[in-house]
Amino acid sequence: MPSDLSTTYLGVAFTNPFILASAPPTATGDMVRRAFEAGWGGAVIKTLTHEPVRNLPNRFAVIRNGNRITGFENLELLSEQTPDQWYRAIEVIKTDFPHRPIIGSIMGTADAPDKWLSLARGCQDAGADLLELNFSCPHGYPEQGRGAAIGQNPDYAARITAWLATCADITIPIIPKLTAAVADIRHIAEELAKAGAHGFCAINTVPSFFGFDLKTLRPKPDINGMTSYGGYSGPGIKPIALRAVSELCQLPGLPVMASGGIVNGFDAAEFMLLGAPLVQVGTEVMLRGFGLVDGMQQELREFMGWHGFTKTADFIGLRRNSTTSFGELSTGHGYRPRLLAKRCTGCGVCRAACRDGGYQAIGWNDLLPVFDQTSCSGCSLCSHVCPAEAIKMEISTE
Repeated sequence: MPSDLSTTYLGVAFTNPFILASAPPTATGDMVRRAFEAGWGGAVIKTLTHEPVRNLPNRFAVIRNGNRITGFENLELLSEQTPDQWYRAIEVIKTDFPHRPIIGSIMGTADAPDKWLSLARGCQDAGADLLELNFSCPHGYPEQGRGAAIGQNPDYAARITAWLATCADITIPIIPKLTAAVADIRHIAEELAKAGAHGFCAINTVPSFFGFDLKTLRPKPDINGMTSYGGYSGPGIKPIALRAVSELCQLPGLPVMASGGIVNGFDAAEFMLLGAPLVQVGTEVMLRGFGLVDGMQQELREFMGWHGFTKTADFIGLRRNSTTSFGELSTGHGYRPRLLAKRCTGCGVCRAACRDGGYQAIGWNDLLPVFDQTSCSGCSLCSHVCPAEAIKMEISTE
């Protein structure tokens, strides 16, 4: 029986959990249309604002590991299209793709309820299924009191959420998109839940500075010899996003859309295990194109096959409660390394790591490592640095 990838979020049905994040891949209605033709389950449009937007040239920078891009920074702003252009585009797309949800995304200031309400009504009347509030953009707008400047202030964020949640003629679900650049994302979320938020999206890009080209001494990205702090994305932020989603799924427990560092279907499975029924993808689409959604769906089905899951509901939230406070972690059983001798190449990496970063618990005999169990603390460093995966950590019965 083939795996069923359909899912629901706040009562809205999606054919699969992969949706486009509010980012350059959703800059125009035509791009959203092509994404739906490629098989994406839904899309969040590029964030709307009432003020004109003009993006900078040369606004991206990357981190490479060999030929692979492992980190991405952007100074991208909001949608360059006007709200009216987007409203017309949403209407047309919804006519042609009635079963592909579109999520509006809007931004304003903390002192202008009319602008927030106008954008919300416009998206709703055009046919948007859900509404995302951009409380998280880390660059360009915080200095104007918008974006992350709102998401980092629970009073501002709750005020805006309440404007929309209590407006009688706005009936689509309200979903603040939160930033991880806060001391406690749960505190922010609890205040927004009290204000009427229906769910959350987490996270946006992470505030960053990508440094310099050491051959030219020019900053990255280089905009006429100057730069600014930008938003970091790509696989490096996945652990940050996982933590945020994990915390939000536990407290306050409203439905969460996951975003941040998702590059394949296996990444998606991790967020879904925590309780997120949808995953947003942005950077990886910019690097590989809309067609990657086929592979992501195949990878998610492969994961489901490993465990006999036939539908996403079988595992969404299955590991929601697998995290706890540090003080609650059990110290009842120790772990010890076991050498898989046939795999070992005798490279000595484990010994150097243990000697200079561990407990000096690895000796050498006949070109193979020997573990001194009296000195070993079971920290697992050796198993992680071994390039041949020849060291396995096992629970000690002693």
